[in-house]
Amino acid sequence: MDSKSTKKLPSYIGGLFAVITGLFFIFFPEISSGAIGLLFGVVLFVAGLAEVIGYIISIKQFREENYGKAAGAEIVLVYSVAIMVIGVVFIIKREFVLQLLATIVGIFFIIDGIVKLRQEIFLFRKKDMYSFVLLGLAIALIIAGIALLINPFDGTRNIIVFSGVCFILSGLESIFLCMMKRNEKKTRKG
Repeated sequence: MDSKSTKKLPSYIGGLFAVITGLFFIFFPEISSGAIGLLFGVVLFVAGLAEVIGYIISIKQFREENYGKAAGAEIVLVYSVAIMVIGVVFIIKREFVLQLLATIVGIFFIIDGIVKLRQEIFLFRKKDMYSFVLLGLAIALIIAGIALLINPFDGTRNIIVFSGVCFILSGLESIFLCMMKRNEKKTRKG
């Protein structure tokens, strides 16, 4: 592989990973929903716990070194405890994570679709199949993101499946964009 092909490798891998994630979300939505809620909850709880431990260590260190109280350290403690509480809520109420996730994923896909649409409009020089596919995928991505924001669905299964479709669209668009750039460079050389 030459260095130009190596630079595109992350885009191919990222696109392929998004497609695989999307397929997993579609075929195993129950496993995905439980894992997502649990994962977010555990990560937040552990991050909050680490900050609480850091607070305790810093207060102890300040006292030993006669610096008095640690200025502003109480804010870190409140923040840390809040993160731990949110983590516990996410572990107990996994469906809340999915509602929040639907909003975040919707915003992500709208932004991703707009960026790719804008990029494709500037690159749209010739009317070949790749250009039309990329334009269609970018528009579909924006529509999917808007749909997630407007109606994040009632059931967690639908959110997971819909997110899976959006991941597949995003991944396919990344792969097609890399293929189009590769074909464009070949035609310039030839």
